Amino acid sequence: MKKKIAVCANGWSPDVLAKAMEGFEEYADTKDFDIYVFVSFASYSEQRQTMQGELNVYNLCELSDYDGVIVFSNLLNSDDTAQEICMKARDLGVPVVSLGMEFDGVTSLCVDNEVGMRELVTHLVEKHGVKRVFYMGGTETHVDSNDRLRITREVLREHGLDLPDENVEYGKWANRRTLEALNRMLKPGEELPDAIVCANDIMALAVVTELDKRGIRVPDDVIVTGFDNIEGAEMFYPAITTVKQDYKHVARRACELIYEHIGGDAAKIKVPTKAVFAESCGCTPLECVKRRLVYCKHSFQRNTDNNLLEQNERKMRNCLSEVSDFREMREKLRNHYLENHQFEGSAFYLVFNGEYLDKVSADEKELLAEKLSGDLEVLVALRDEKLLDVEHVDAKALIPAYEKKDGERHVFYILPLHYYQYNYGYAVFTDKPYVLNDSMMFPYVEKLQQSVKLLRANLRLQQIYDKDALTGVYNRMGYENKALPLYQASLENNTAMTVMFIDINYMKLINDRYGHDEGDNAIKMVAASISERTEEEWITVRYGGDEFIVIIPECDEKKAVQMKADIEKNLKERCVKRKIPYDLTASIGYVTTDPVNRREATLEEYVKEADDLMYKIKKEMHEKE
Repeated sequence: MKKKIAVCANGWSPDVLAKAMEGFEEYADTKDFDIYVFVSFASYSEQRQTMQGELNVYNLCELSDYDGVIVFSNLLNSDDTAQEICMKARDLGVPVVSLGMEFDGVTSLCVDNEVGMRELVTHLVEKHGVKRVFYMGGTETHVDSNDRLRITREVLREHGLDLPDENVEYGKWANRRTLEALNRMLKPGEELPDAIVCANDIMALAVVTELDKRGIRVPDDVIVTGFDNIEGAEMFYPAITTVKQDYKHVARRACELIYEHIGGDAAKIKVPTKAVFAESCGCTPLECVKRRLVYCKHSFQRNTDNNLLEQNERKMRNCLSEVSDFREMREKLRNHYLENHQFEGSAFYLVFNGEYLDKVSADEKELLAEKLSGDLEVLVALRDEKLLDVEHVDAKALIPAYEKKDGERHVFYILPLHYYQYNYGYAVFTDKPYVLNDSMMFPYVEKLQQSVKLLRANLRLQQIYDKDALTGVYNRMGYENKALPLYQASLENNTAMTVMFIDINYMKLINDRYGHDEGDNAIKMVAASISERTEEEWITVRYGGDEFIVIIPECDEKKAVQMKADIEKNLKERCVKRKIPYDLTASIGYVTTDPVNRREATLEEYVKEADDLMYKIKKEMHEKE
């Protein structure tokens, strides 16, 4: 049995998700399944490419691998994506529950906007004498936004009032778009409405804040209401009058449907709601004050934790700023998270398409796709305060080196890492991460992505400075940055290395007889012959015009002889294949370092010795002619 369910959620509704997780986990305890929460931060206000990069996280969810799928369809900020996930699960025969939207053949748990919204609008009219109402909707096509608008109009009509189309605007569920809509709604010189009814709390908070900037007081000058009863609306001043949904109950009911009731015809279930009256409509229940006092008591600890988290992020950016390649990045990130992991939960994972930082000169479009697949690089695998020795994970498995055991239950929050629409990896927080409870997941991952973007840019610049433009091997700058540290490490570890000096024979003759373009081709052929026979840890340097150095760590005499023979054989085969009109060969001299008896020797001294041996070989070759 798979013993896991997938949850497709949106991180812009952290209060909803946190409440729902209580219900999911309560039920998971009775059935012993893991919960995989795929979290995007898709937003209607984002660029299309950025939004797509967020939505791609749902591509990591191999639906057939799960016992069931629960989709927060009304909160994904992409109706098409929600429908696509639900329909795909349905067609695969995977039990699926849609929270908020109805789709053909899919069981749905939808908010009963009717009871709570009717109660709220009736309260405004009968308790506070509201007559003129403006409505701030989410989007024009969203079912909940339209339901709440319909109910508002019905209640007003029942009281002999009207809500004309010109008094309806759409804030697209977000802060900035709400302010734009509010500017259109409140025309200069026009009388204020009695109330602005918003389709969610986020838009209500944006409206109250903007009105305050304009010197318009809530609720004295105008009433503002929301929907969702999020924590931010409860702690705000004035606390927002809103409608409460019991997402803990919703989540538990969704699990029950998956494990006990799904089968046969898809069910359409309505979840009740209840109005919550607070300060933004003129009511002052004692609960508002009590909740705000509790929130204030914890403010010092929250500020302290936020400062520590920012400090950890600065440490990460600083350590990545010193990285010179992908392997060094992995080492530094692992050490960083080993020392700083107070906020990520009981385990934390960073998984990448390794080519994104290994092939920094390539364009993102050439390397990346909308769906991560195959063997991925594990940059960080931290579990129970210990680093796991794991280098790779299959994209389908998602969690490195993890296999569920009976009685061991976890929650995994999977978030995308992307550059616009191009996804290069994902991050995983586990169980009860602090960043979820305090709405820090987005800034956390955003700063991580910014650090990676800056690192890739730095690596690309470094490659431009370190690499020879003609051959692609390291240049003299690369020699300083790569070969010298490698030699220093060999001294510290008391391990010998081979220094090989390679010089093309008759280079002047090739240039004079066949031209400098062919001379460049000869240099590139020799460089390719060397590079094809070298291993990842070796350093190849174009030391001069037609001179190359190869630094080979932990290399003995036998390996050096074989390396020399391989280069010569490869070069000969290339010449035959290319049918070049001249004999292209190279003289090769090499020495092995002695870190025990010659600790004071510099790498340059060994290079000179290898050069001398190469020259001796070249001289003997000329004498035989």
